[in-house]
Amino acid sequence: MRAMLVRDVSEFGLIDILSRALRGPPSCDSGLLVGIGDDAAAWRPRSGVTVFTTDTMVEGVHFDLEWMGWAALGRKSLAVNLSDIAAMGCSPSYAVVTLGLRGDLPVDGLTAMYEGLAEAARGYGCAAVGGDVVGSPVFFVGVAALGSAERPEAILTRSGASPGEVVAVTGRLGSSAAGLRLLRSGSPGCGAAAGRLKEAHLNPRPRVAEGRALAEAGVSAAIDVSDGLVADLEKLCRASGVGAELDAYSVPVDEALRSTFPDDWLDLALGGGEDYELLFTAREEVVERAAAVVDAPVTVIGRTVDRGEGVRALGPSGVPLDLRLRGWDHLGAMGRP
Repeated sequence: MRAMLVRDVSEFGLIDILSRALRGPPSCDSGLLVGIGDDAAAWRPRSGVTVFTTDTMVEGVHFDLEWMGWAALGRKSLAVNLSDIAAMGCSPSYAVVTLGLRGDLPVDGLTAMYEGLAEAARGYGCAAVGGDVVGSPVFFVGVAALGSAERPEAILTRSGASPGEVVAVTGRLGSSAAGLRLLRSGSPGCGAAAGRLKEAHLNPRPRVAEGRALAEAGVSAAIDVSDGLVADLEKLCRASGVGAELDAYSVPVDEALRSTFPDDWLDLALGGGEDYELLFTAREEVVERAAAVVDAPVTVIGRTVDRGEGVRALGPSGVPLDLRLRGWDHLGAMGRP
């Protein structure tokens, strides 16, 4: 029997199916008063301060159903938003989802996507509480998420860095971009190494607990690595009015990346993007304190300098590198006339 497609059901029938996929045991505090099924969600706000973020994934731009599974798409669509909240040093609370759907999409695929999203929400202590469904010639998933911190001064921003601080990063970089290259090429890669790289792209893990720990340790500025290390460091430096020098060969990478892409690993680590690690600045003693409490590897990769020097990636001899990849530009990727 043919699988049920979006065009086979009404808007409200589909919403009912997808809403059931989100229901489960409570995943955040009991402040929720009205969830899915009304004109709007309602909850009692936590004390402190609220942060808000949104991100959209478009088929053919950010994912391809040829190699992105439905459940992974659901998990990742939420994870990229939670990574923004993590970079602010906050805890996620609620999310809403907007779907742009073609009529030929399978309903069971969308159900699996919502189940994956709900799984991610429970894992990070938040809840999806509603959204919207619209018809669209291009399939897209948009998520908006809320987070909170106990007090305004606990929030991390991009604008707090000063010259003379160190630049550090959690985890390892470049694996997601390498995984995307393998997925797009259809290459089986090199066994377990290729599997690790693909998994890094398909199932990113936002550093939520680590972001809170960095905020508590007193780091000065932070951003998540979504568009690429150099590109995101440039954003942080621009917001803070500083420059930075990166020790390019100190950037942490997985051995799977080096072995699979021996000629391109450094470019992928510096400019590949979608690692969703946390990039931050602080005094050296603060970074040491943070490294002792963060449940992830922390690596010092450079230092902040005066604004006029910009952002430079330096090789072993201190010579600036000519970077082939400088990060993702959403509008630049469309091309310019």
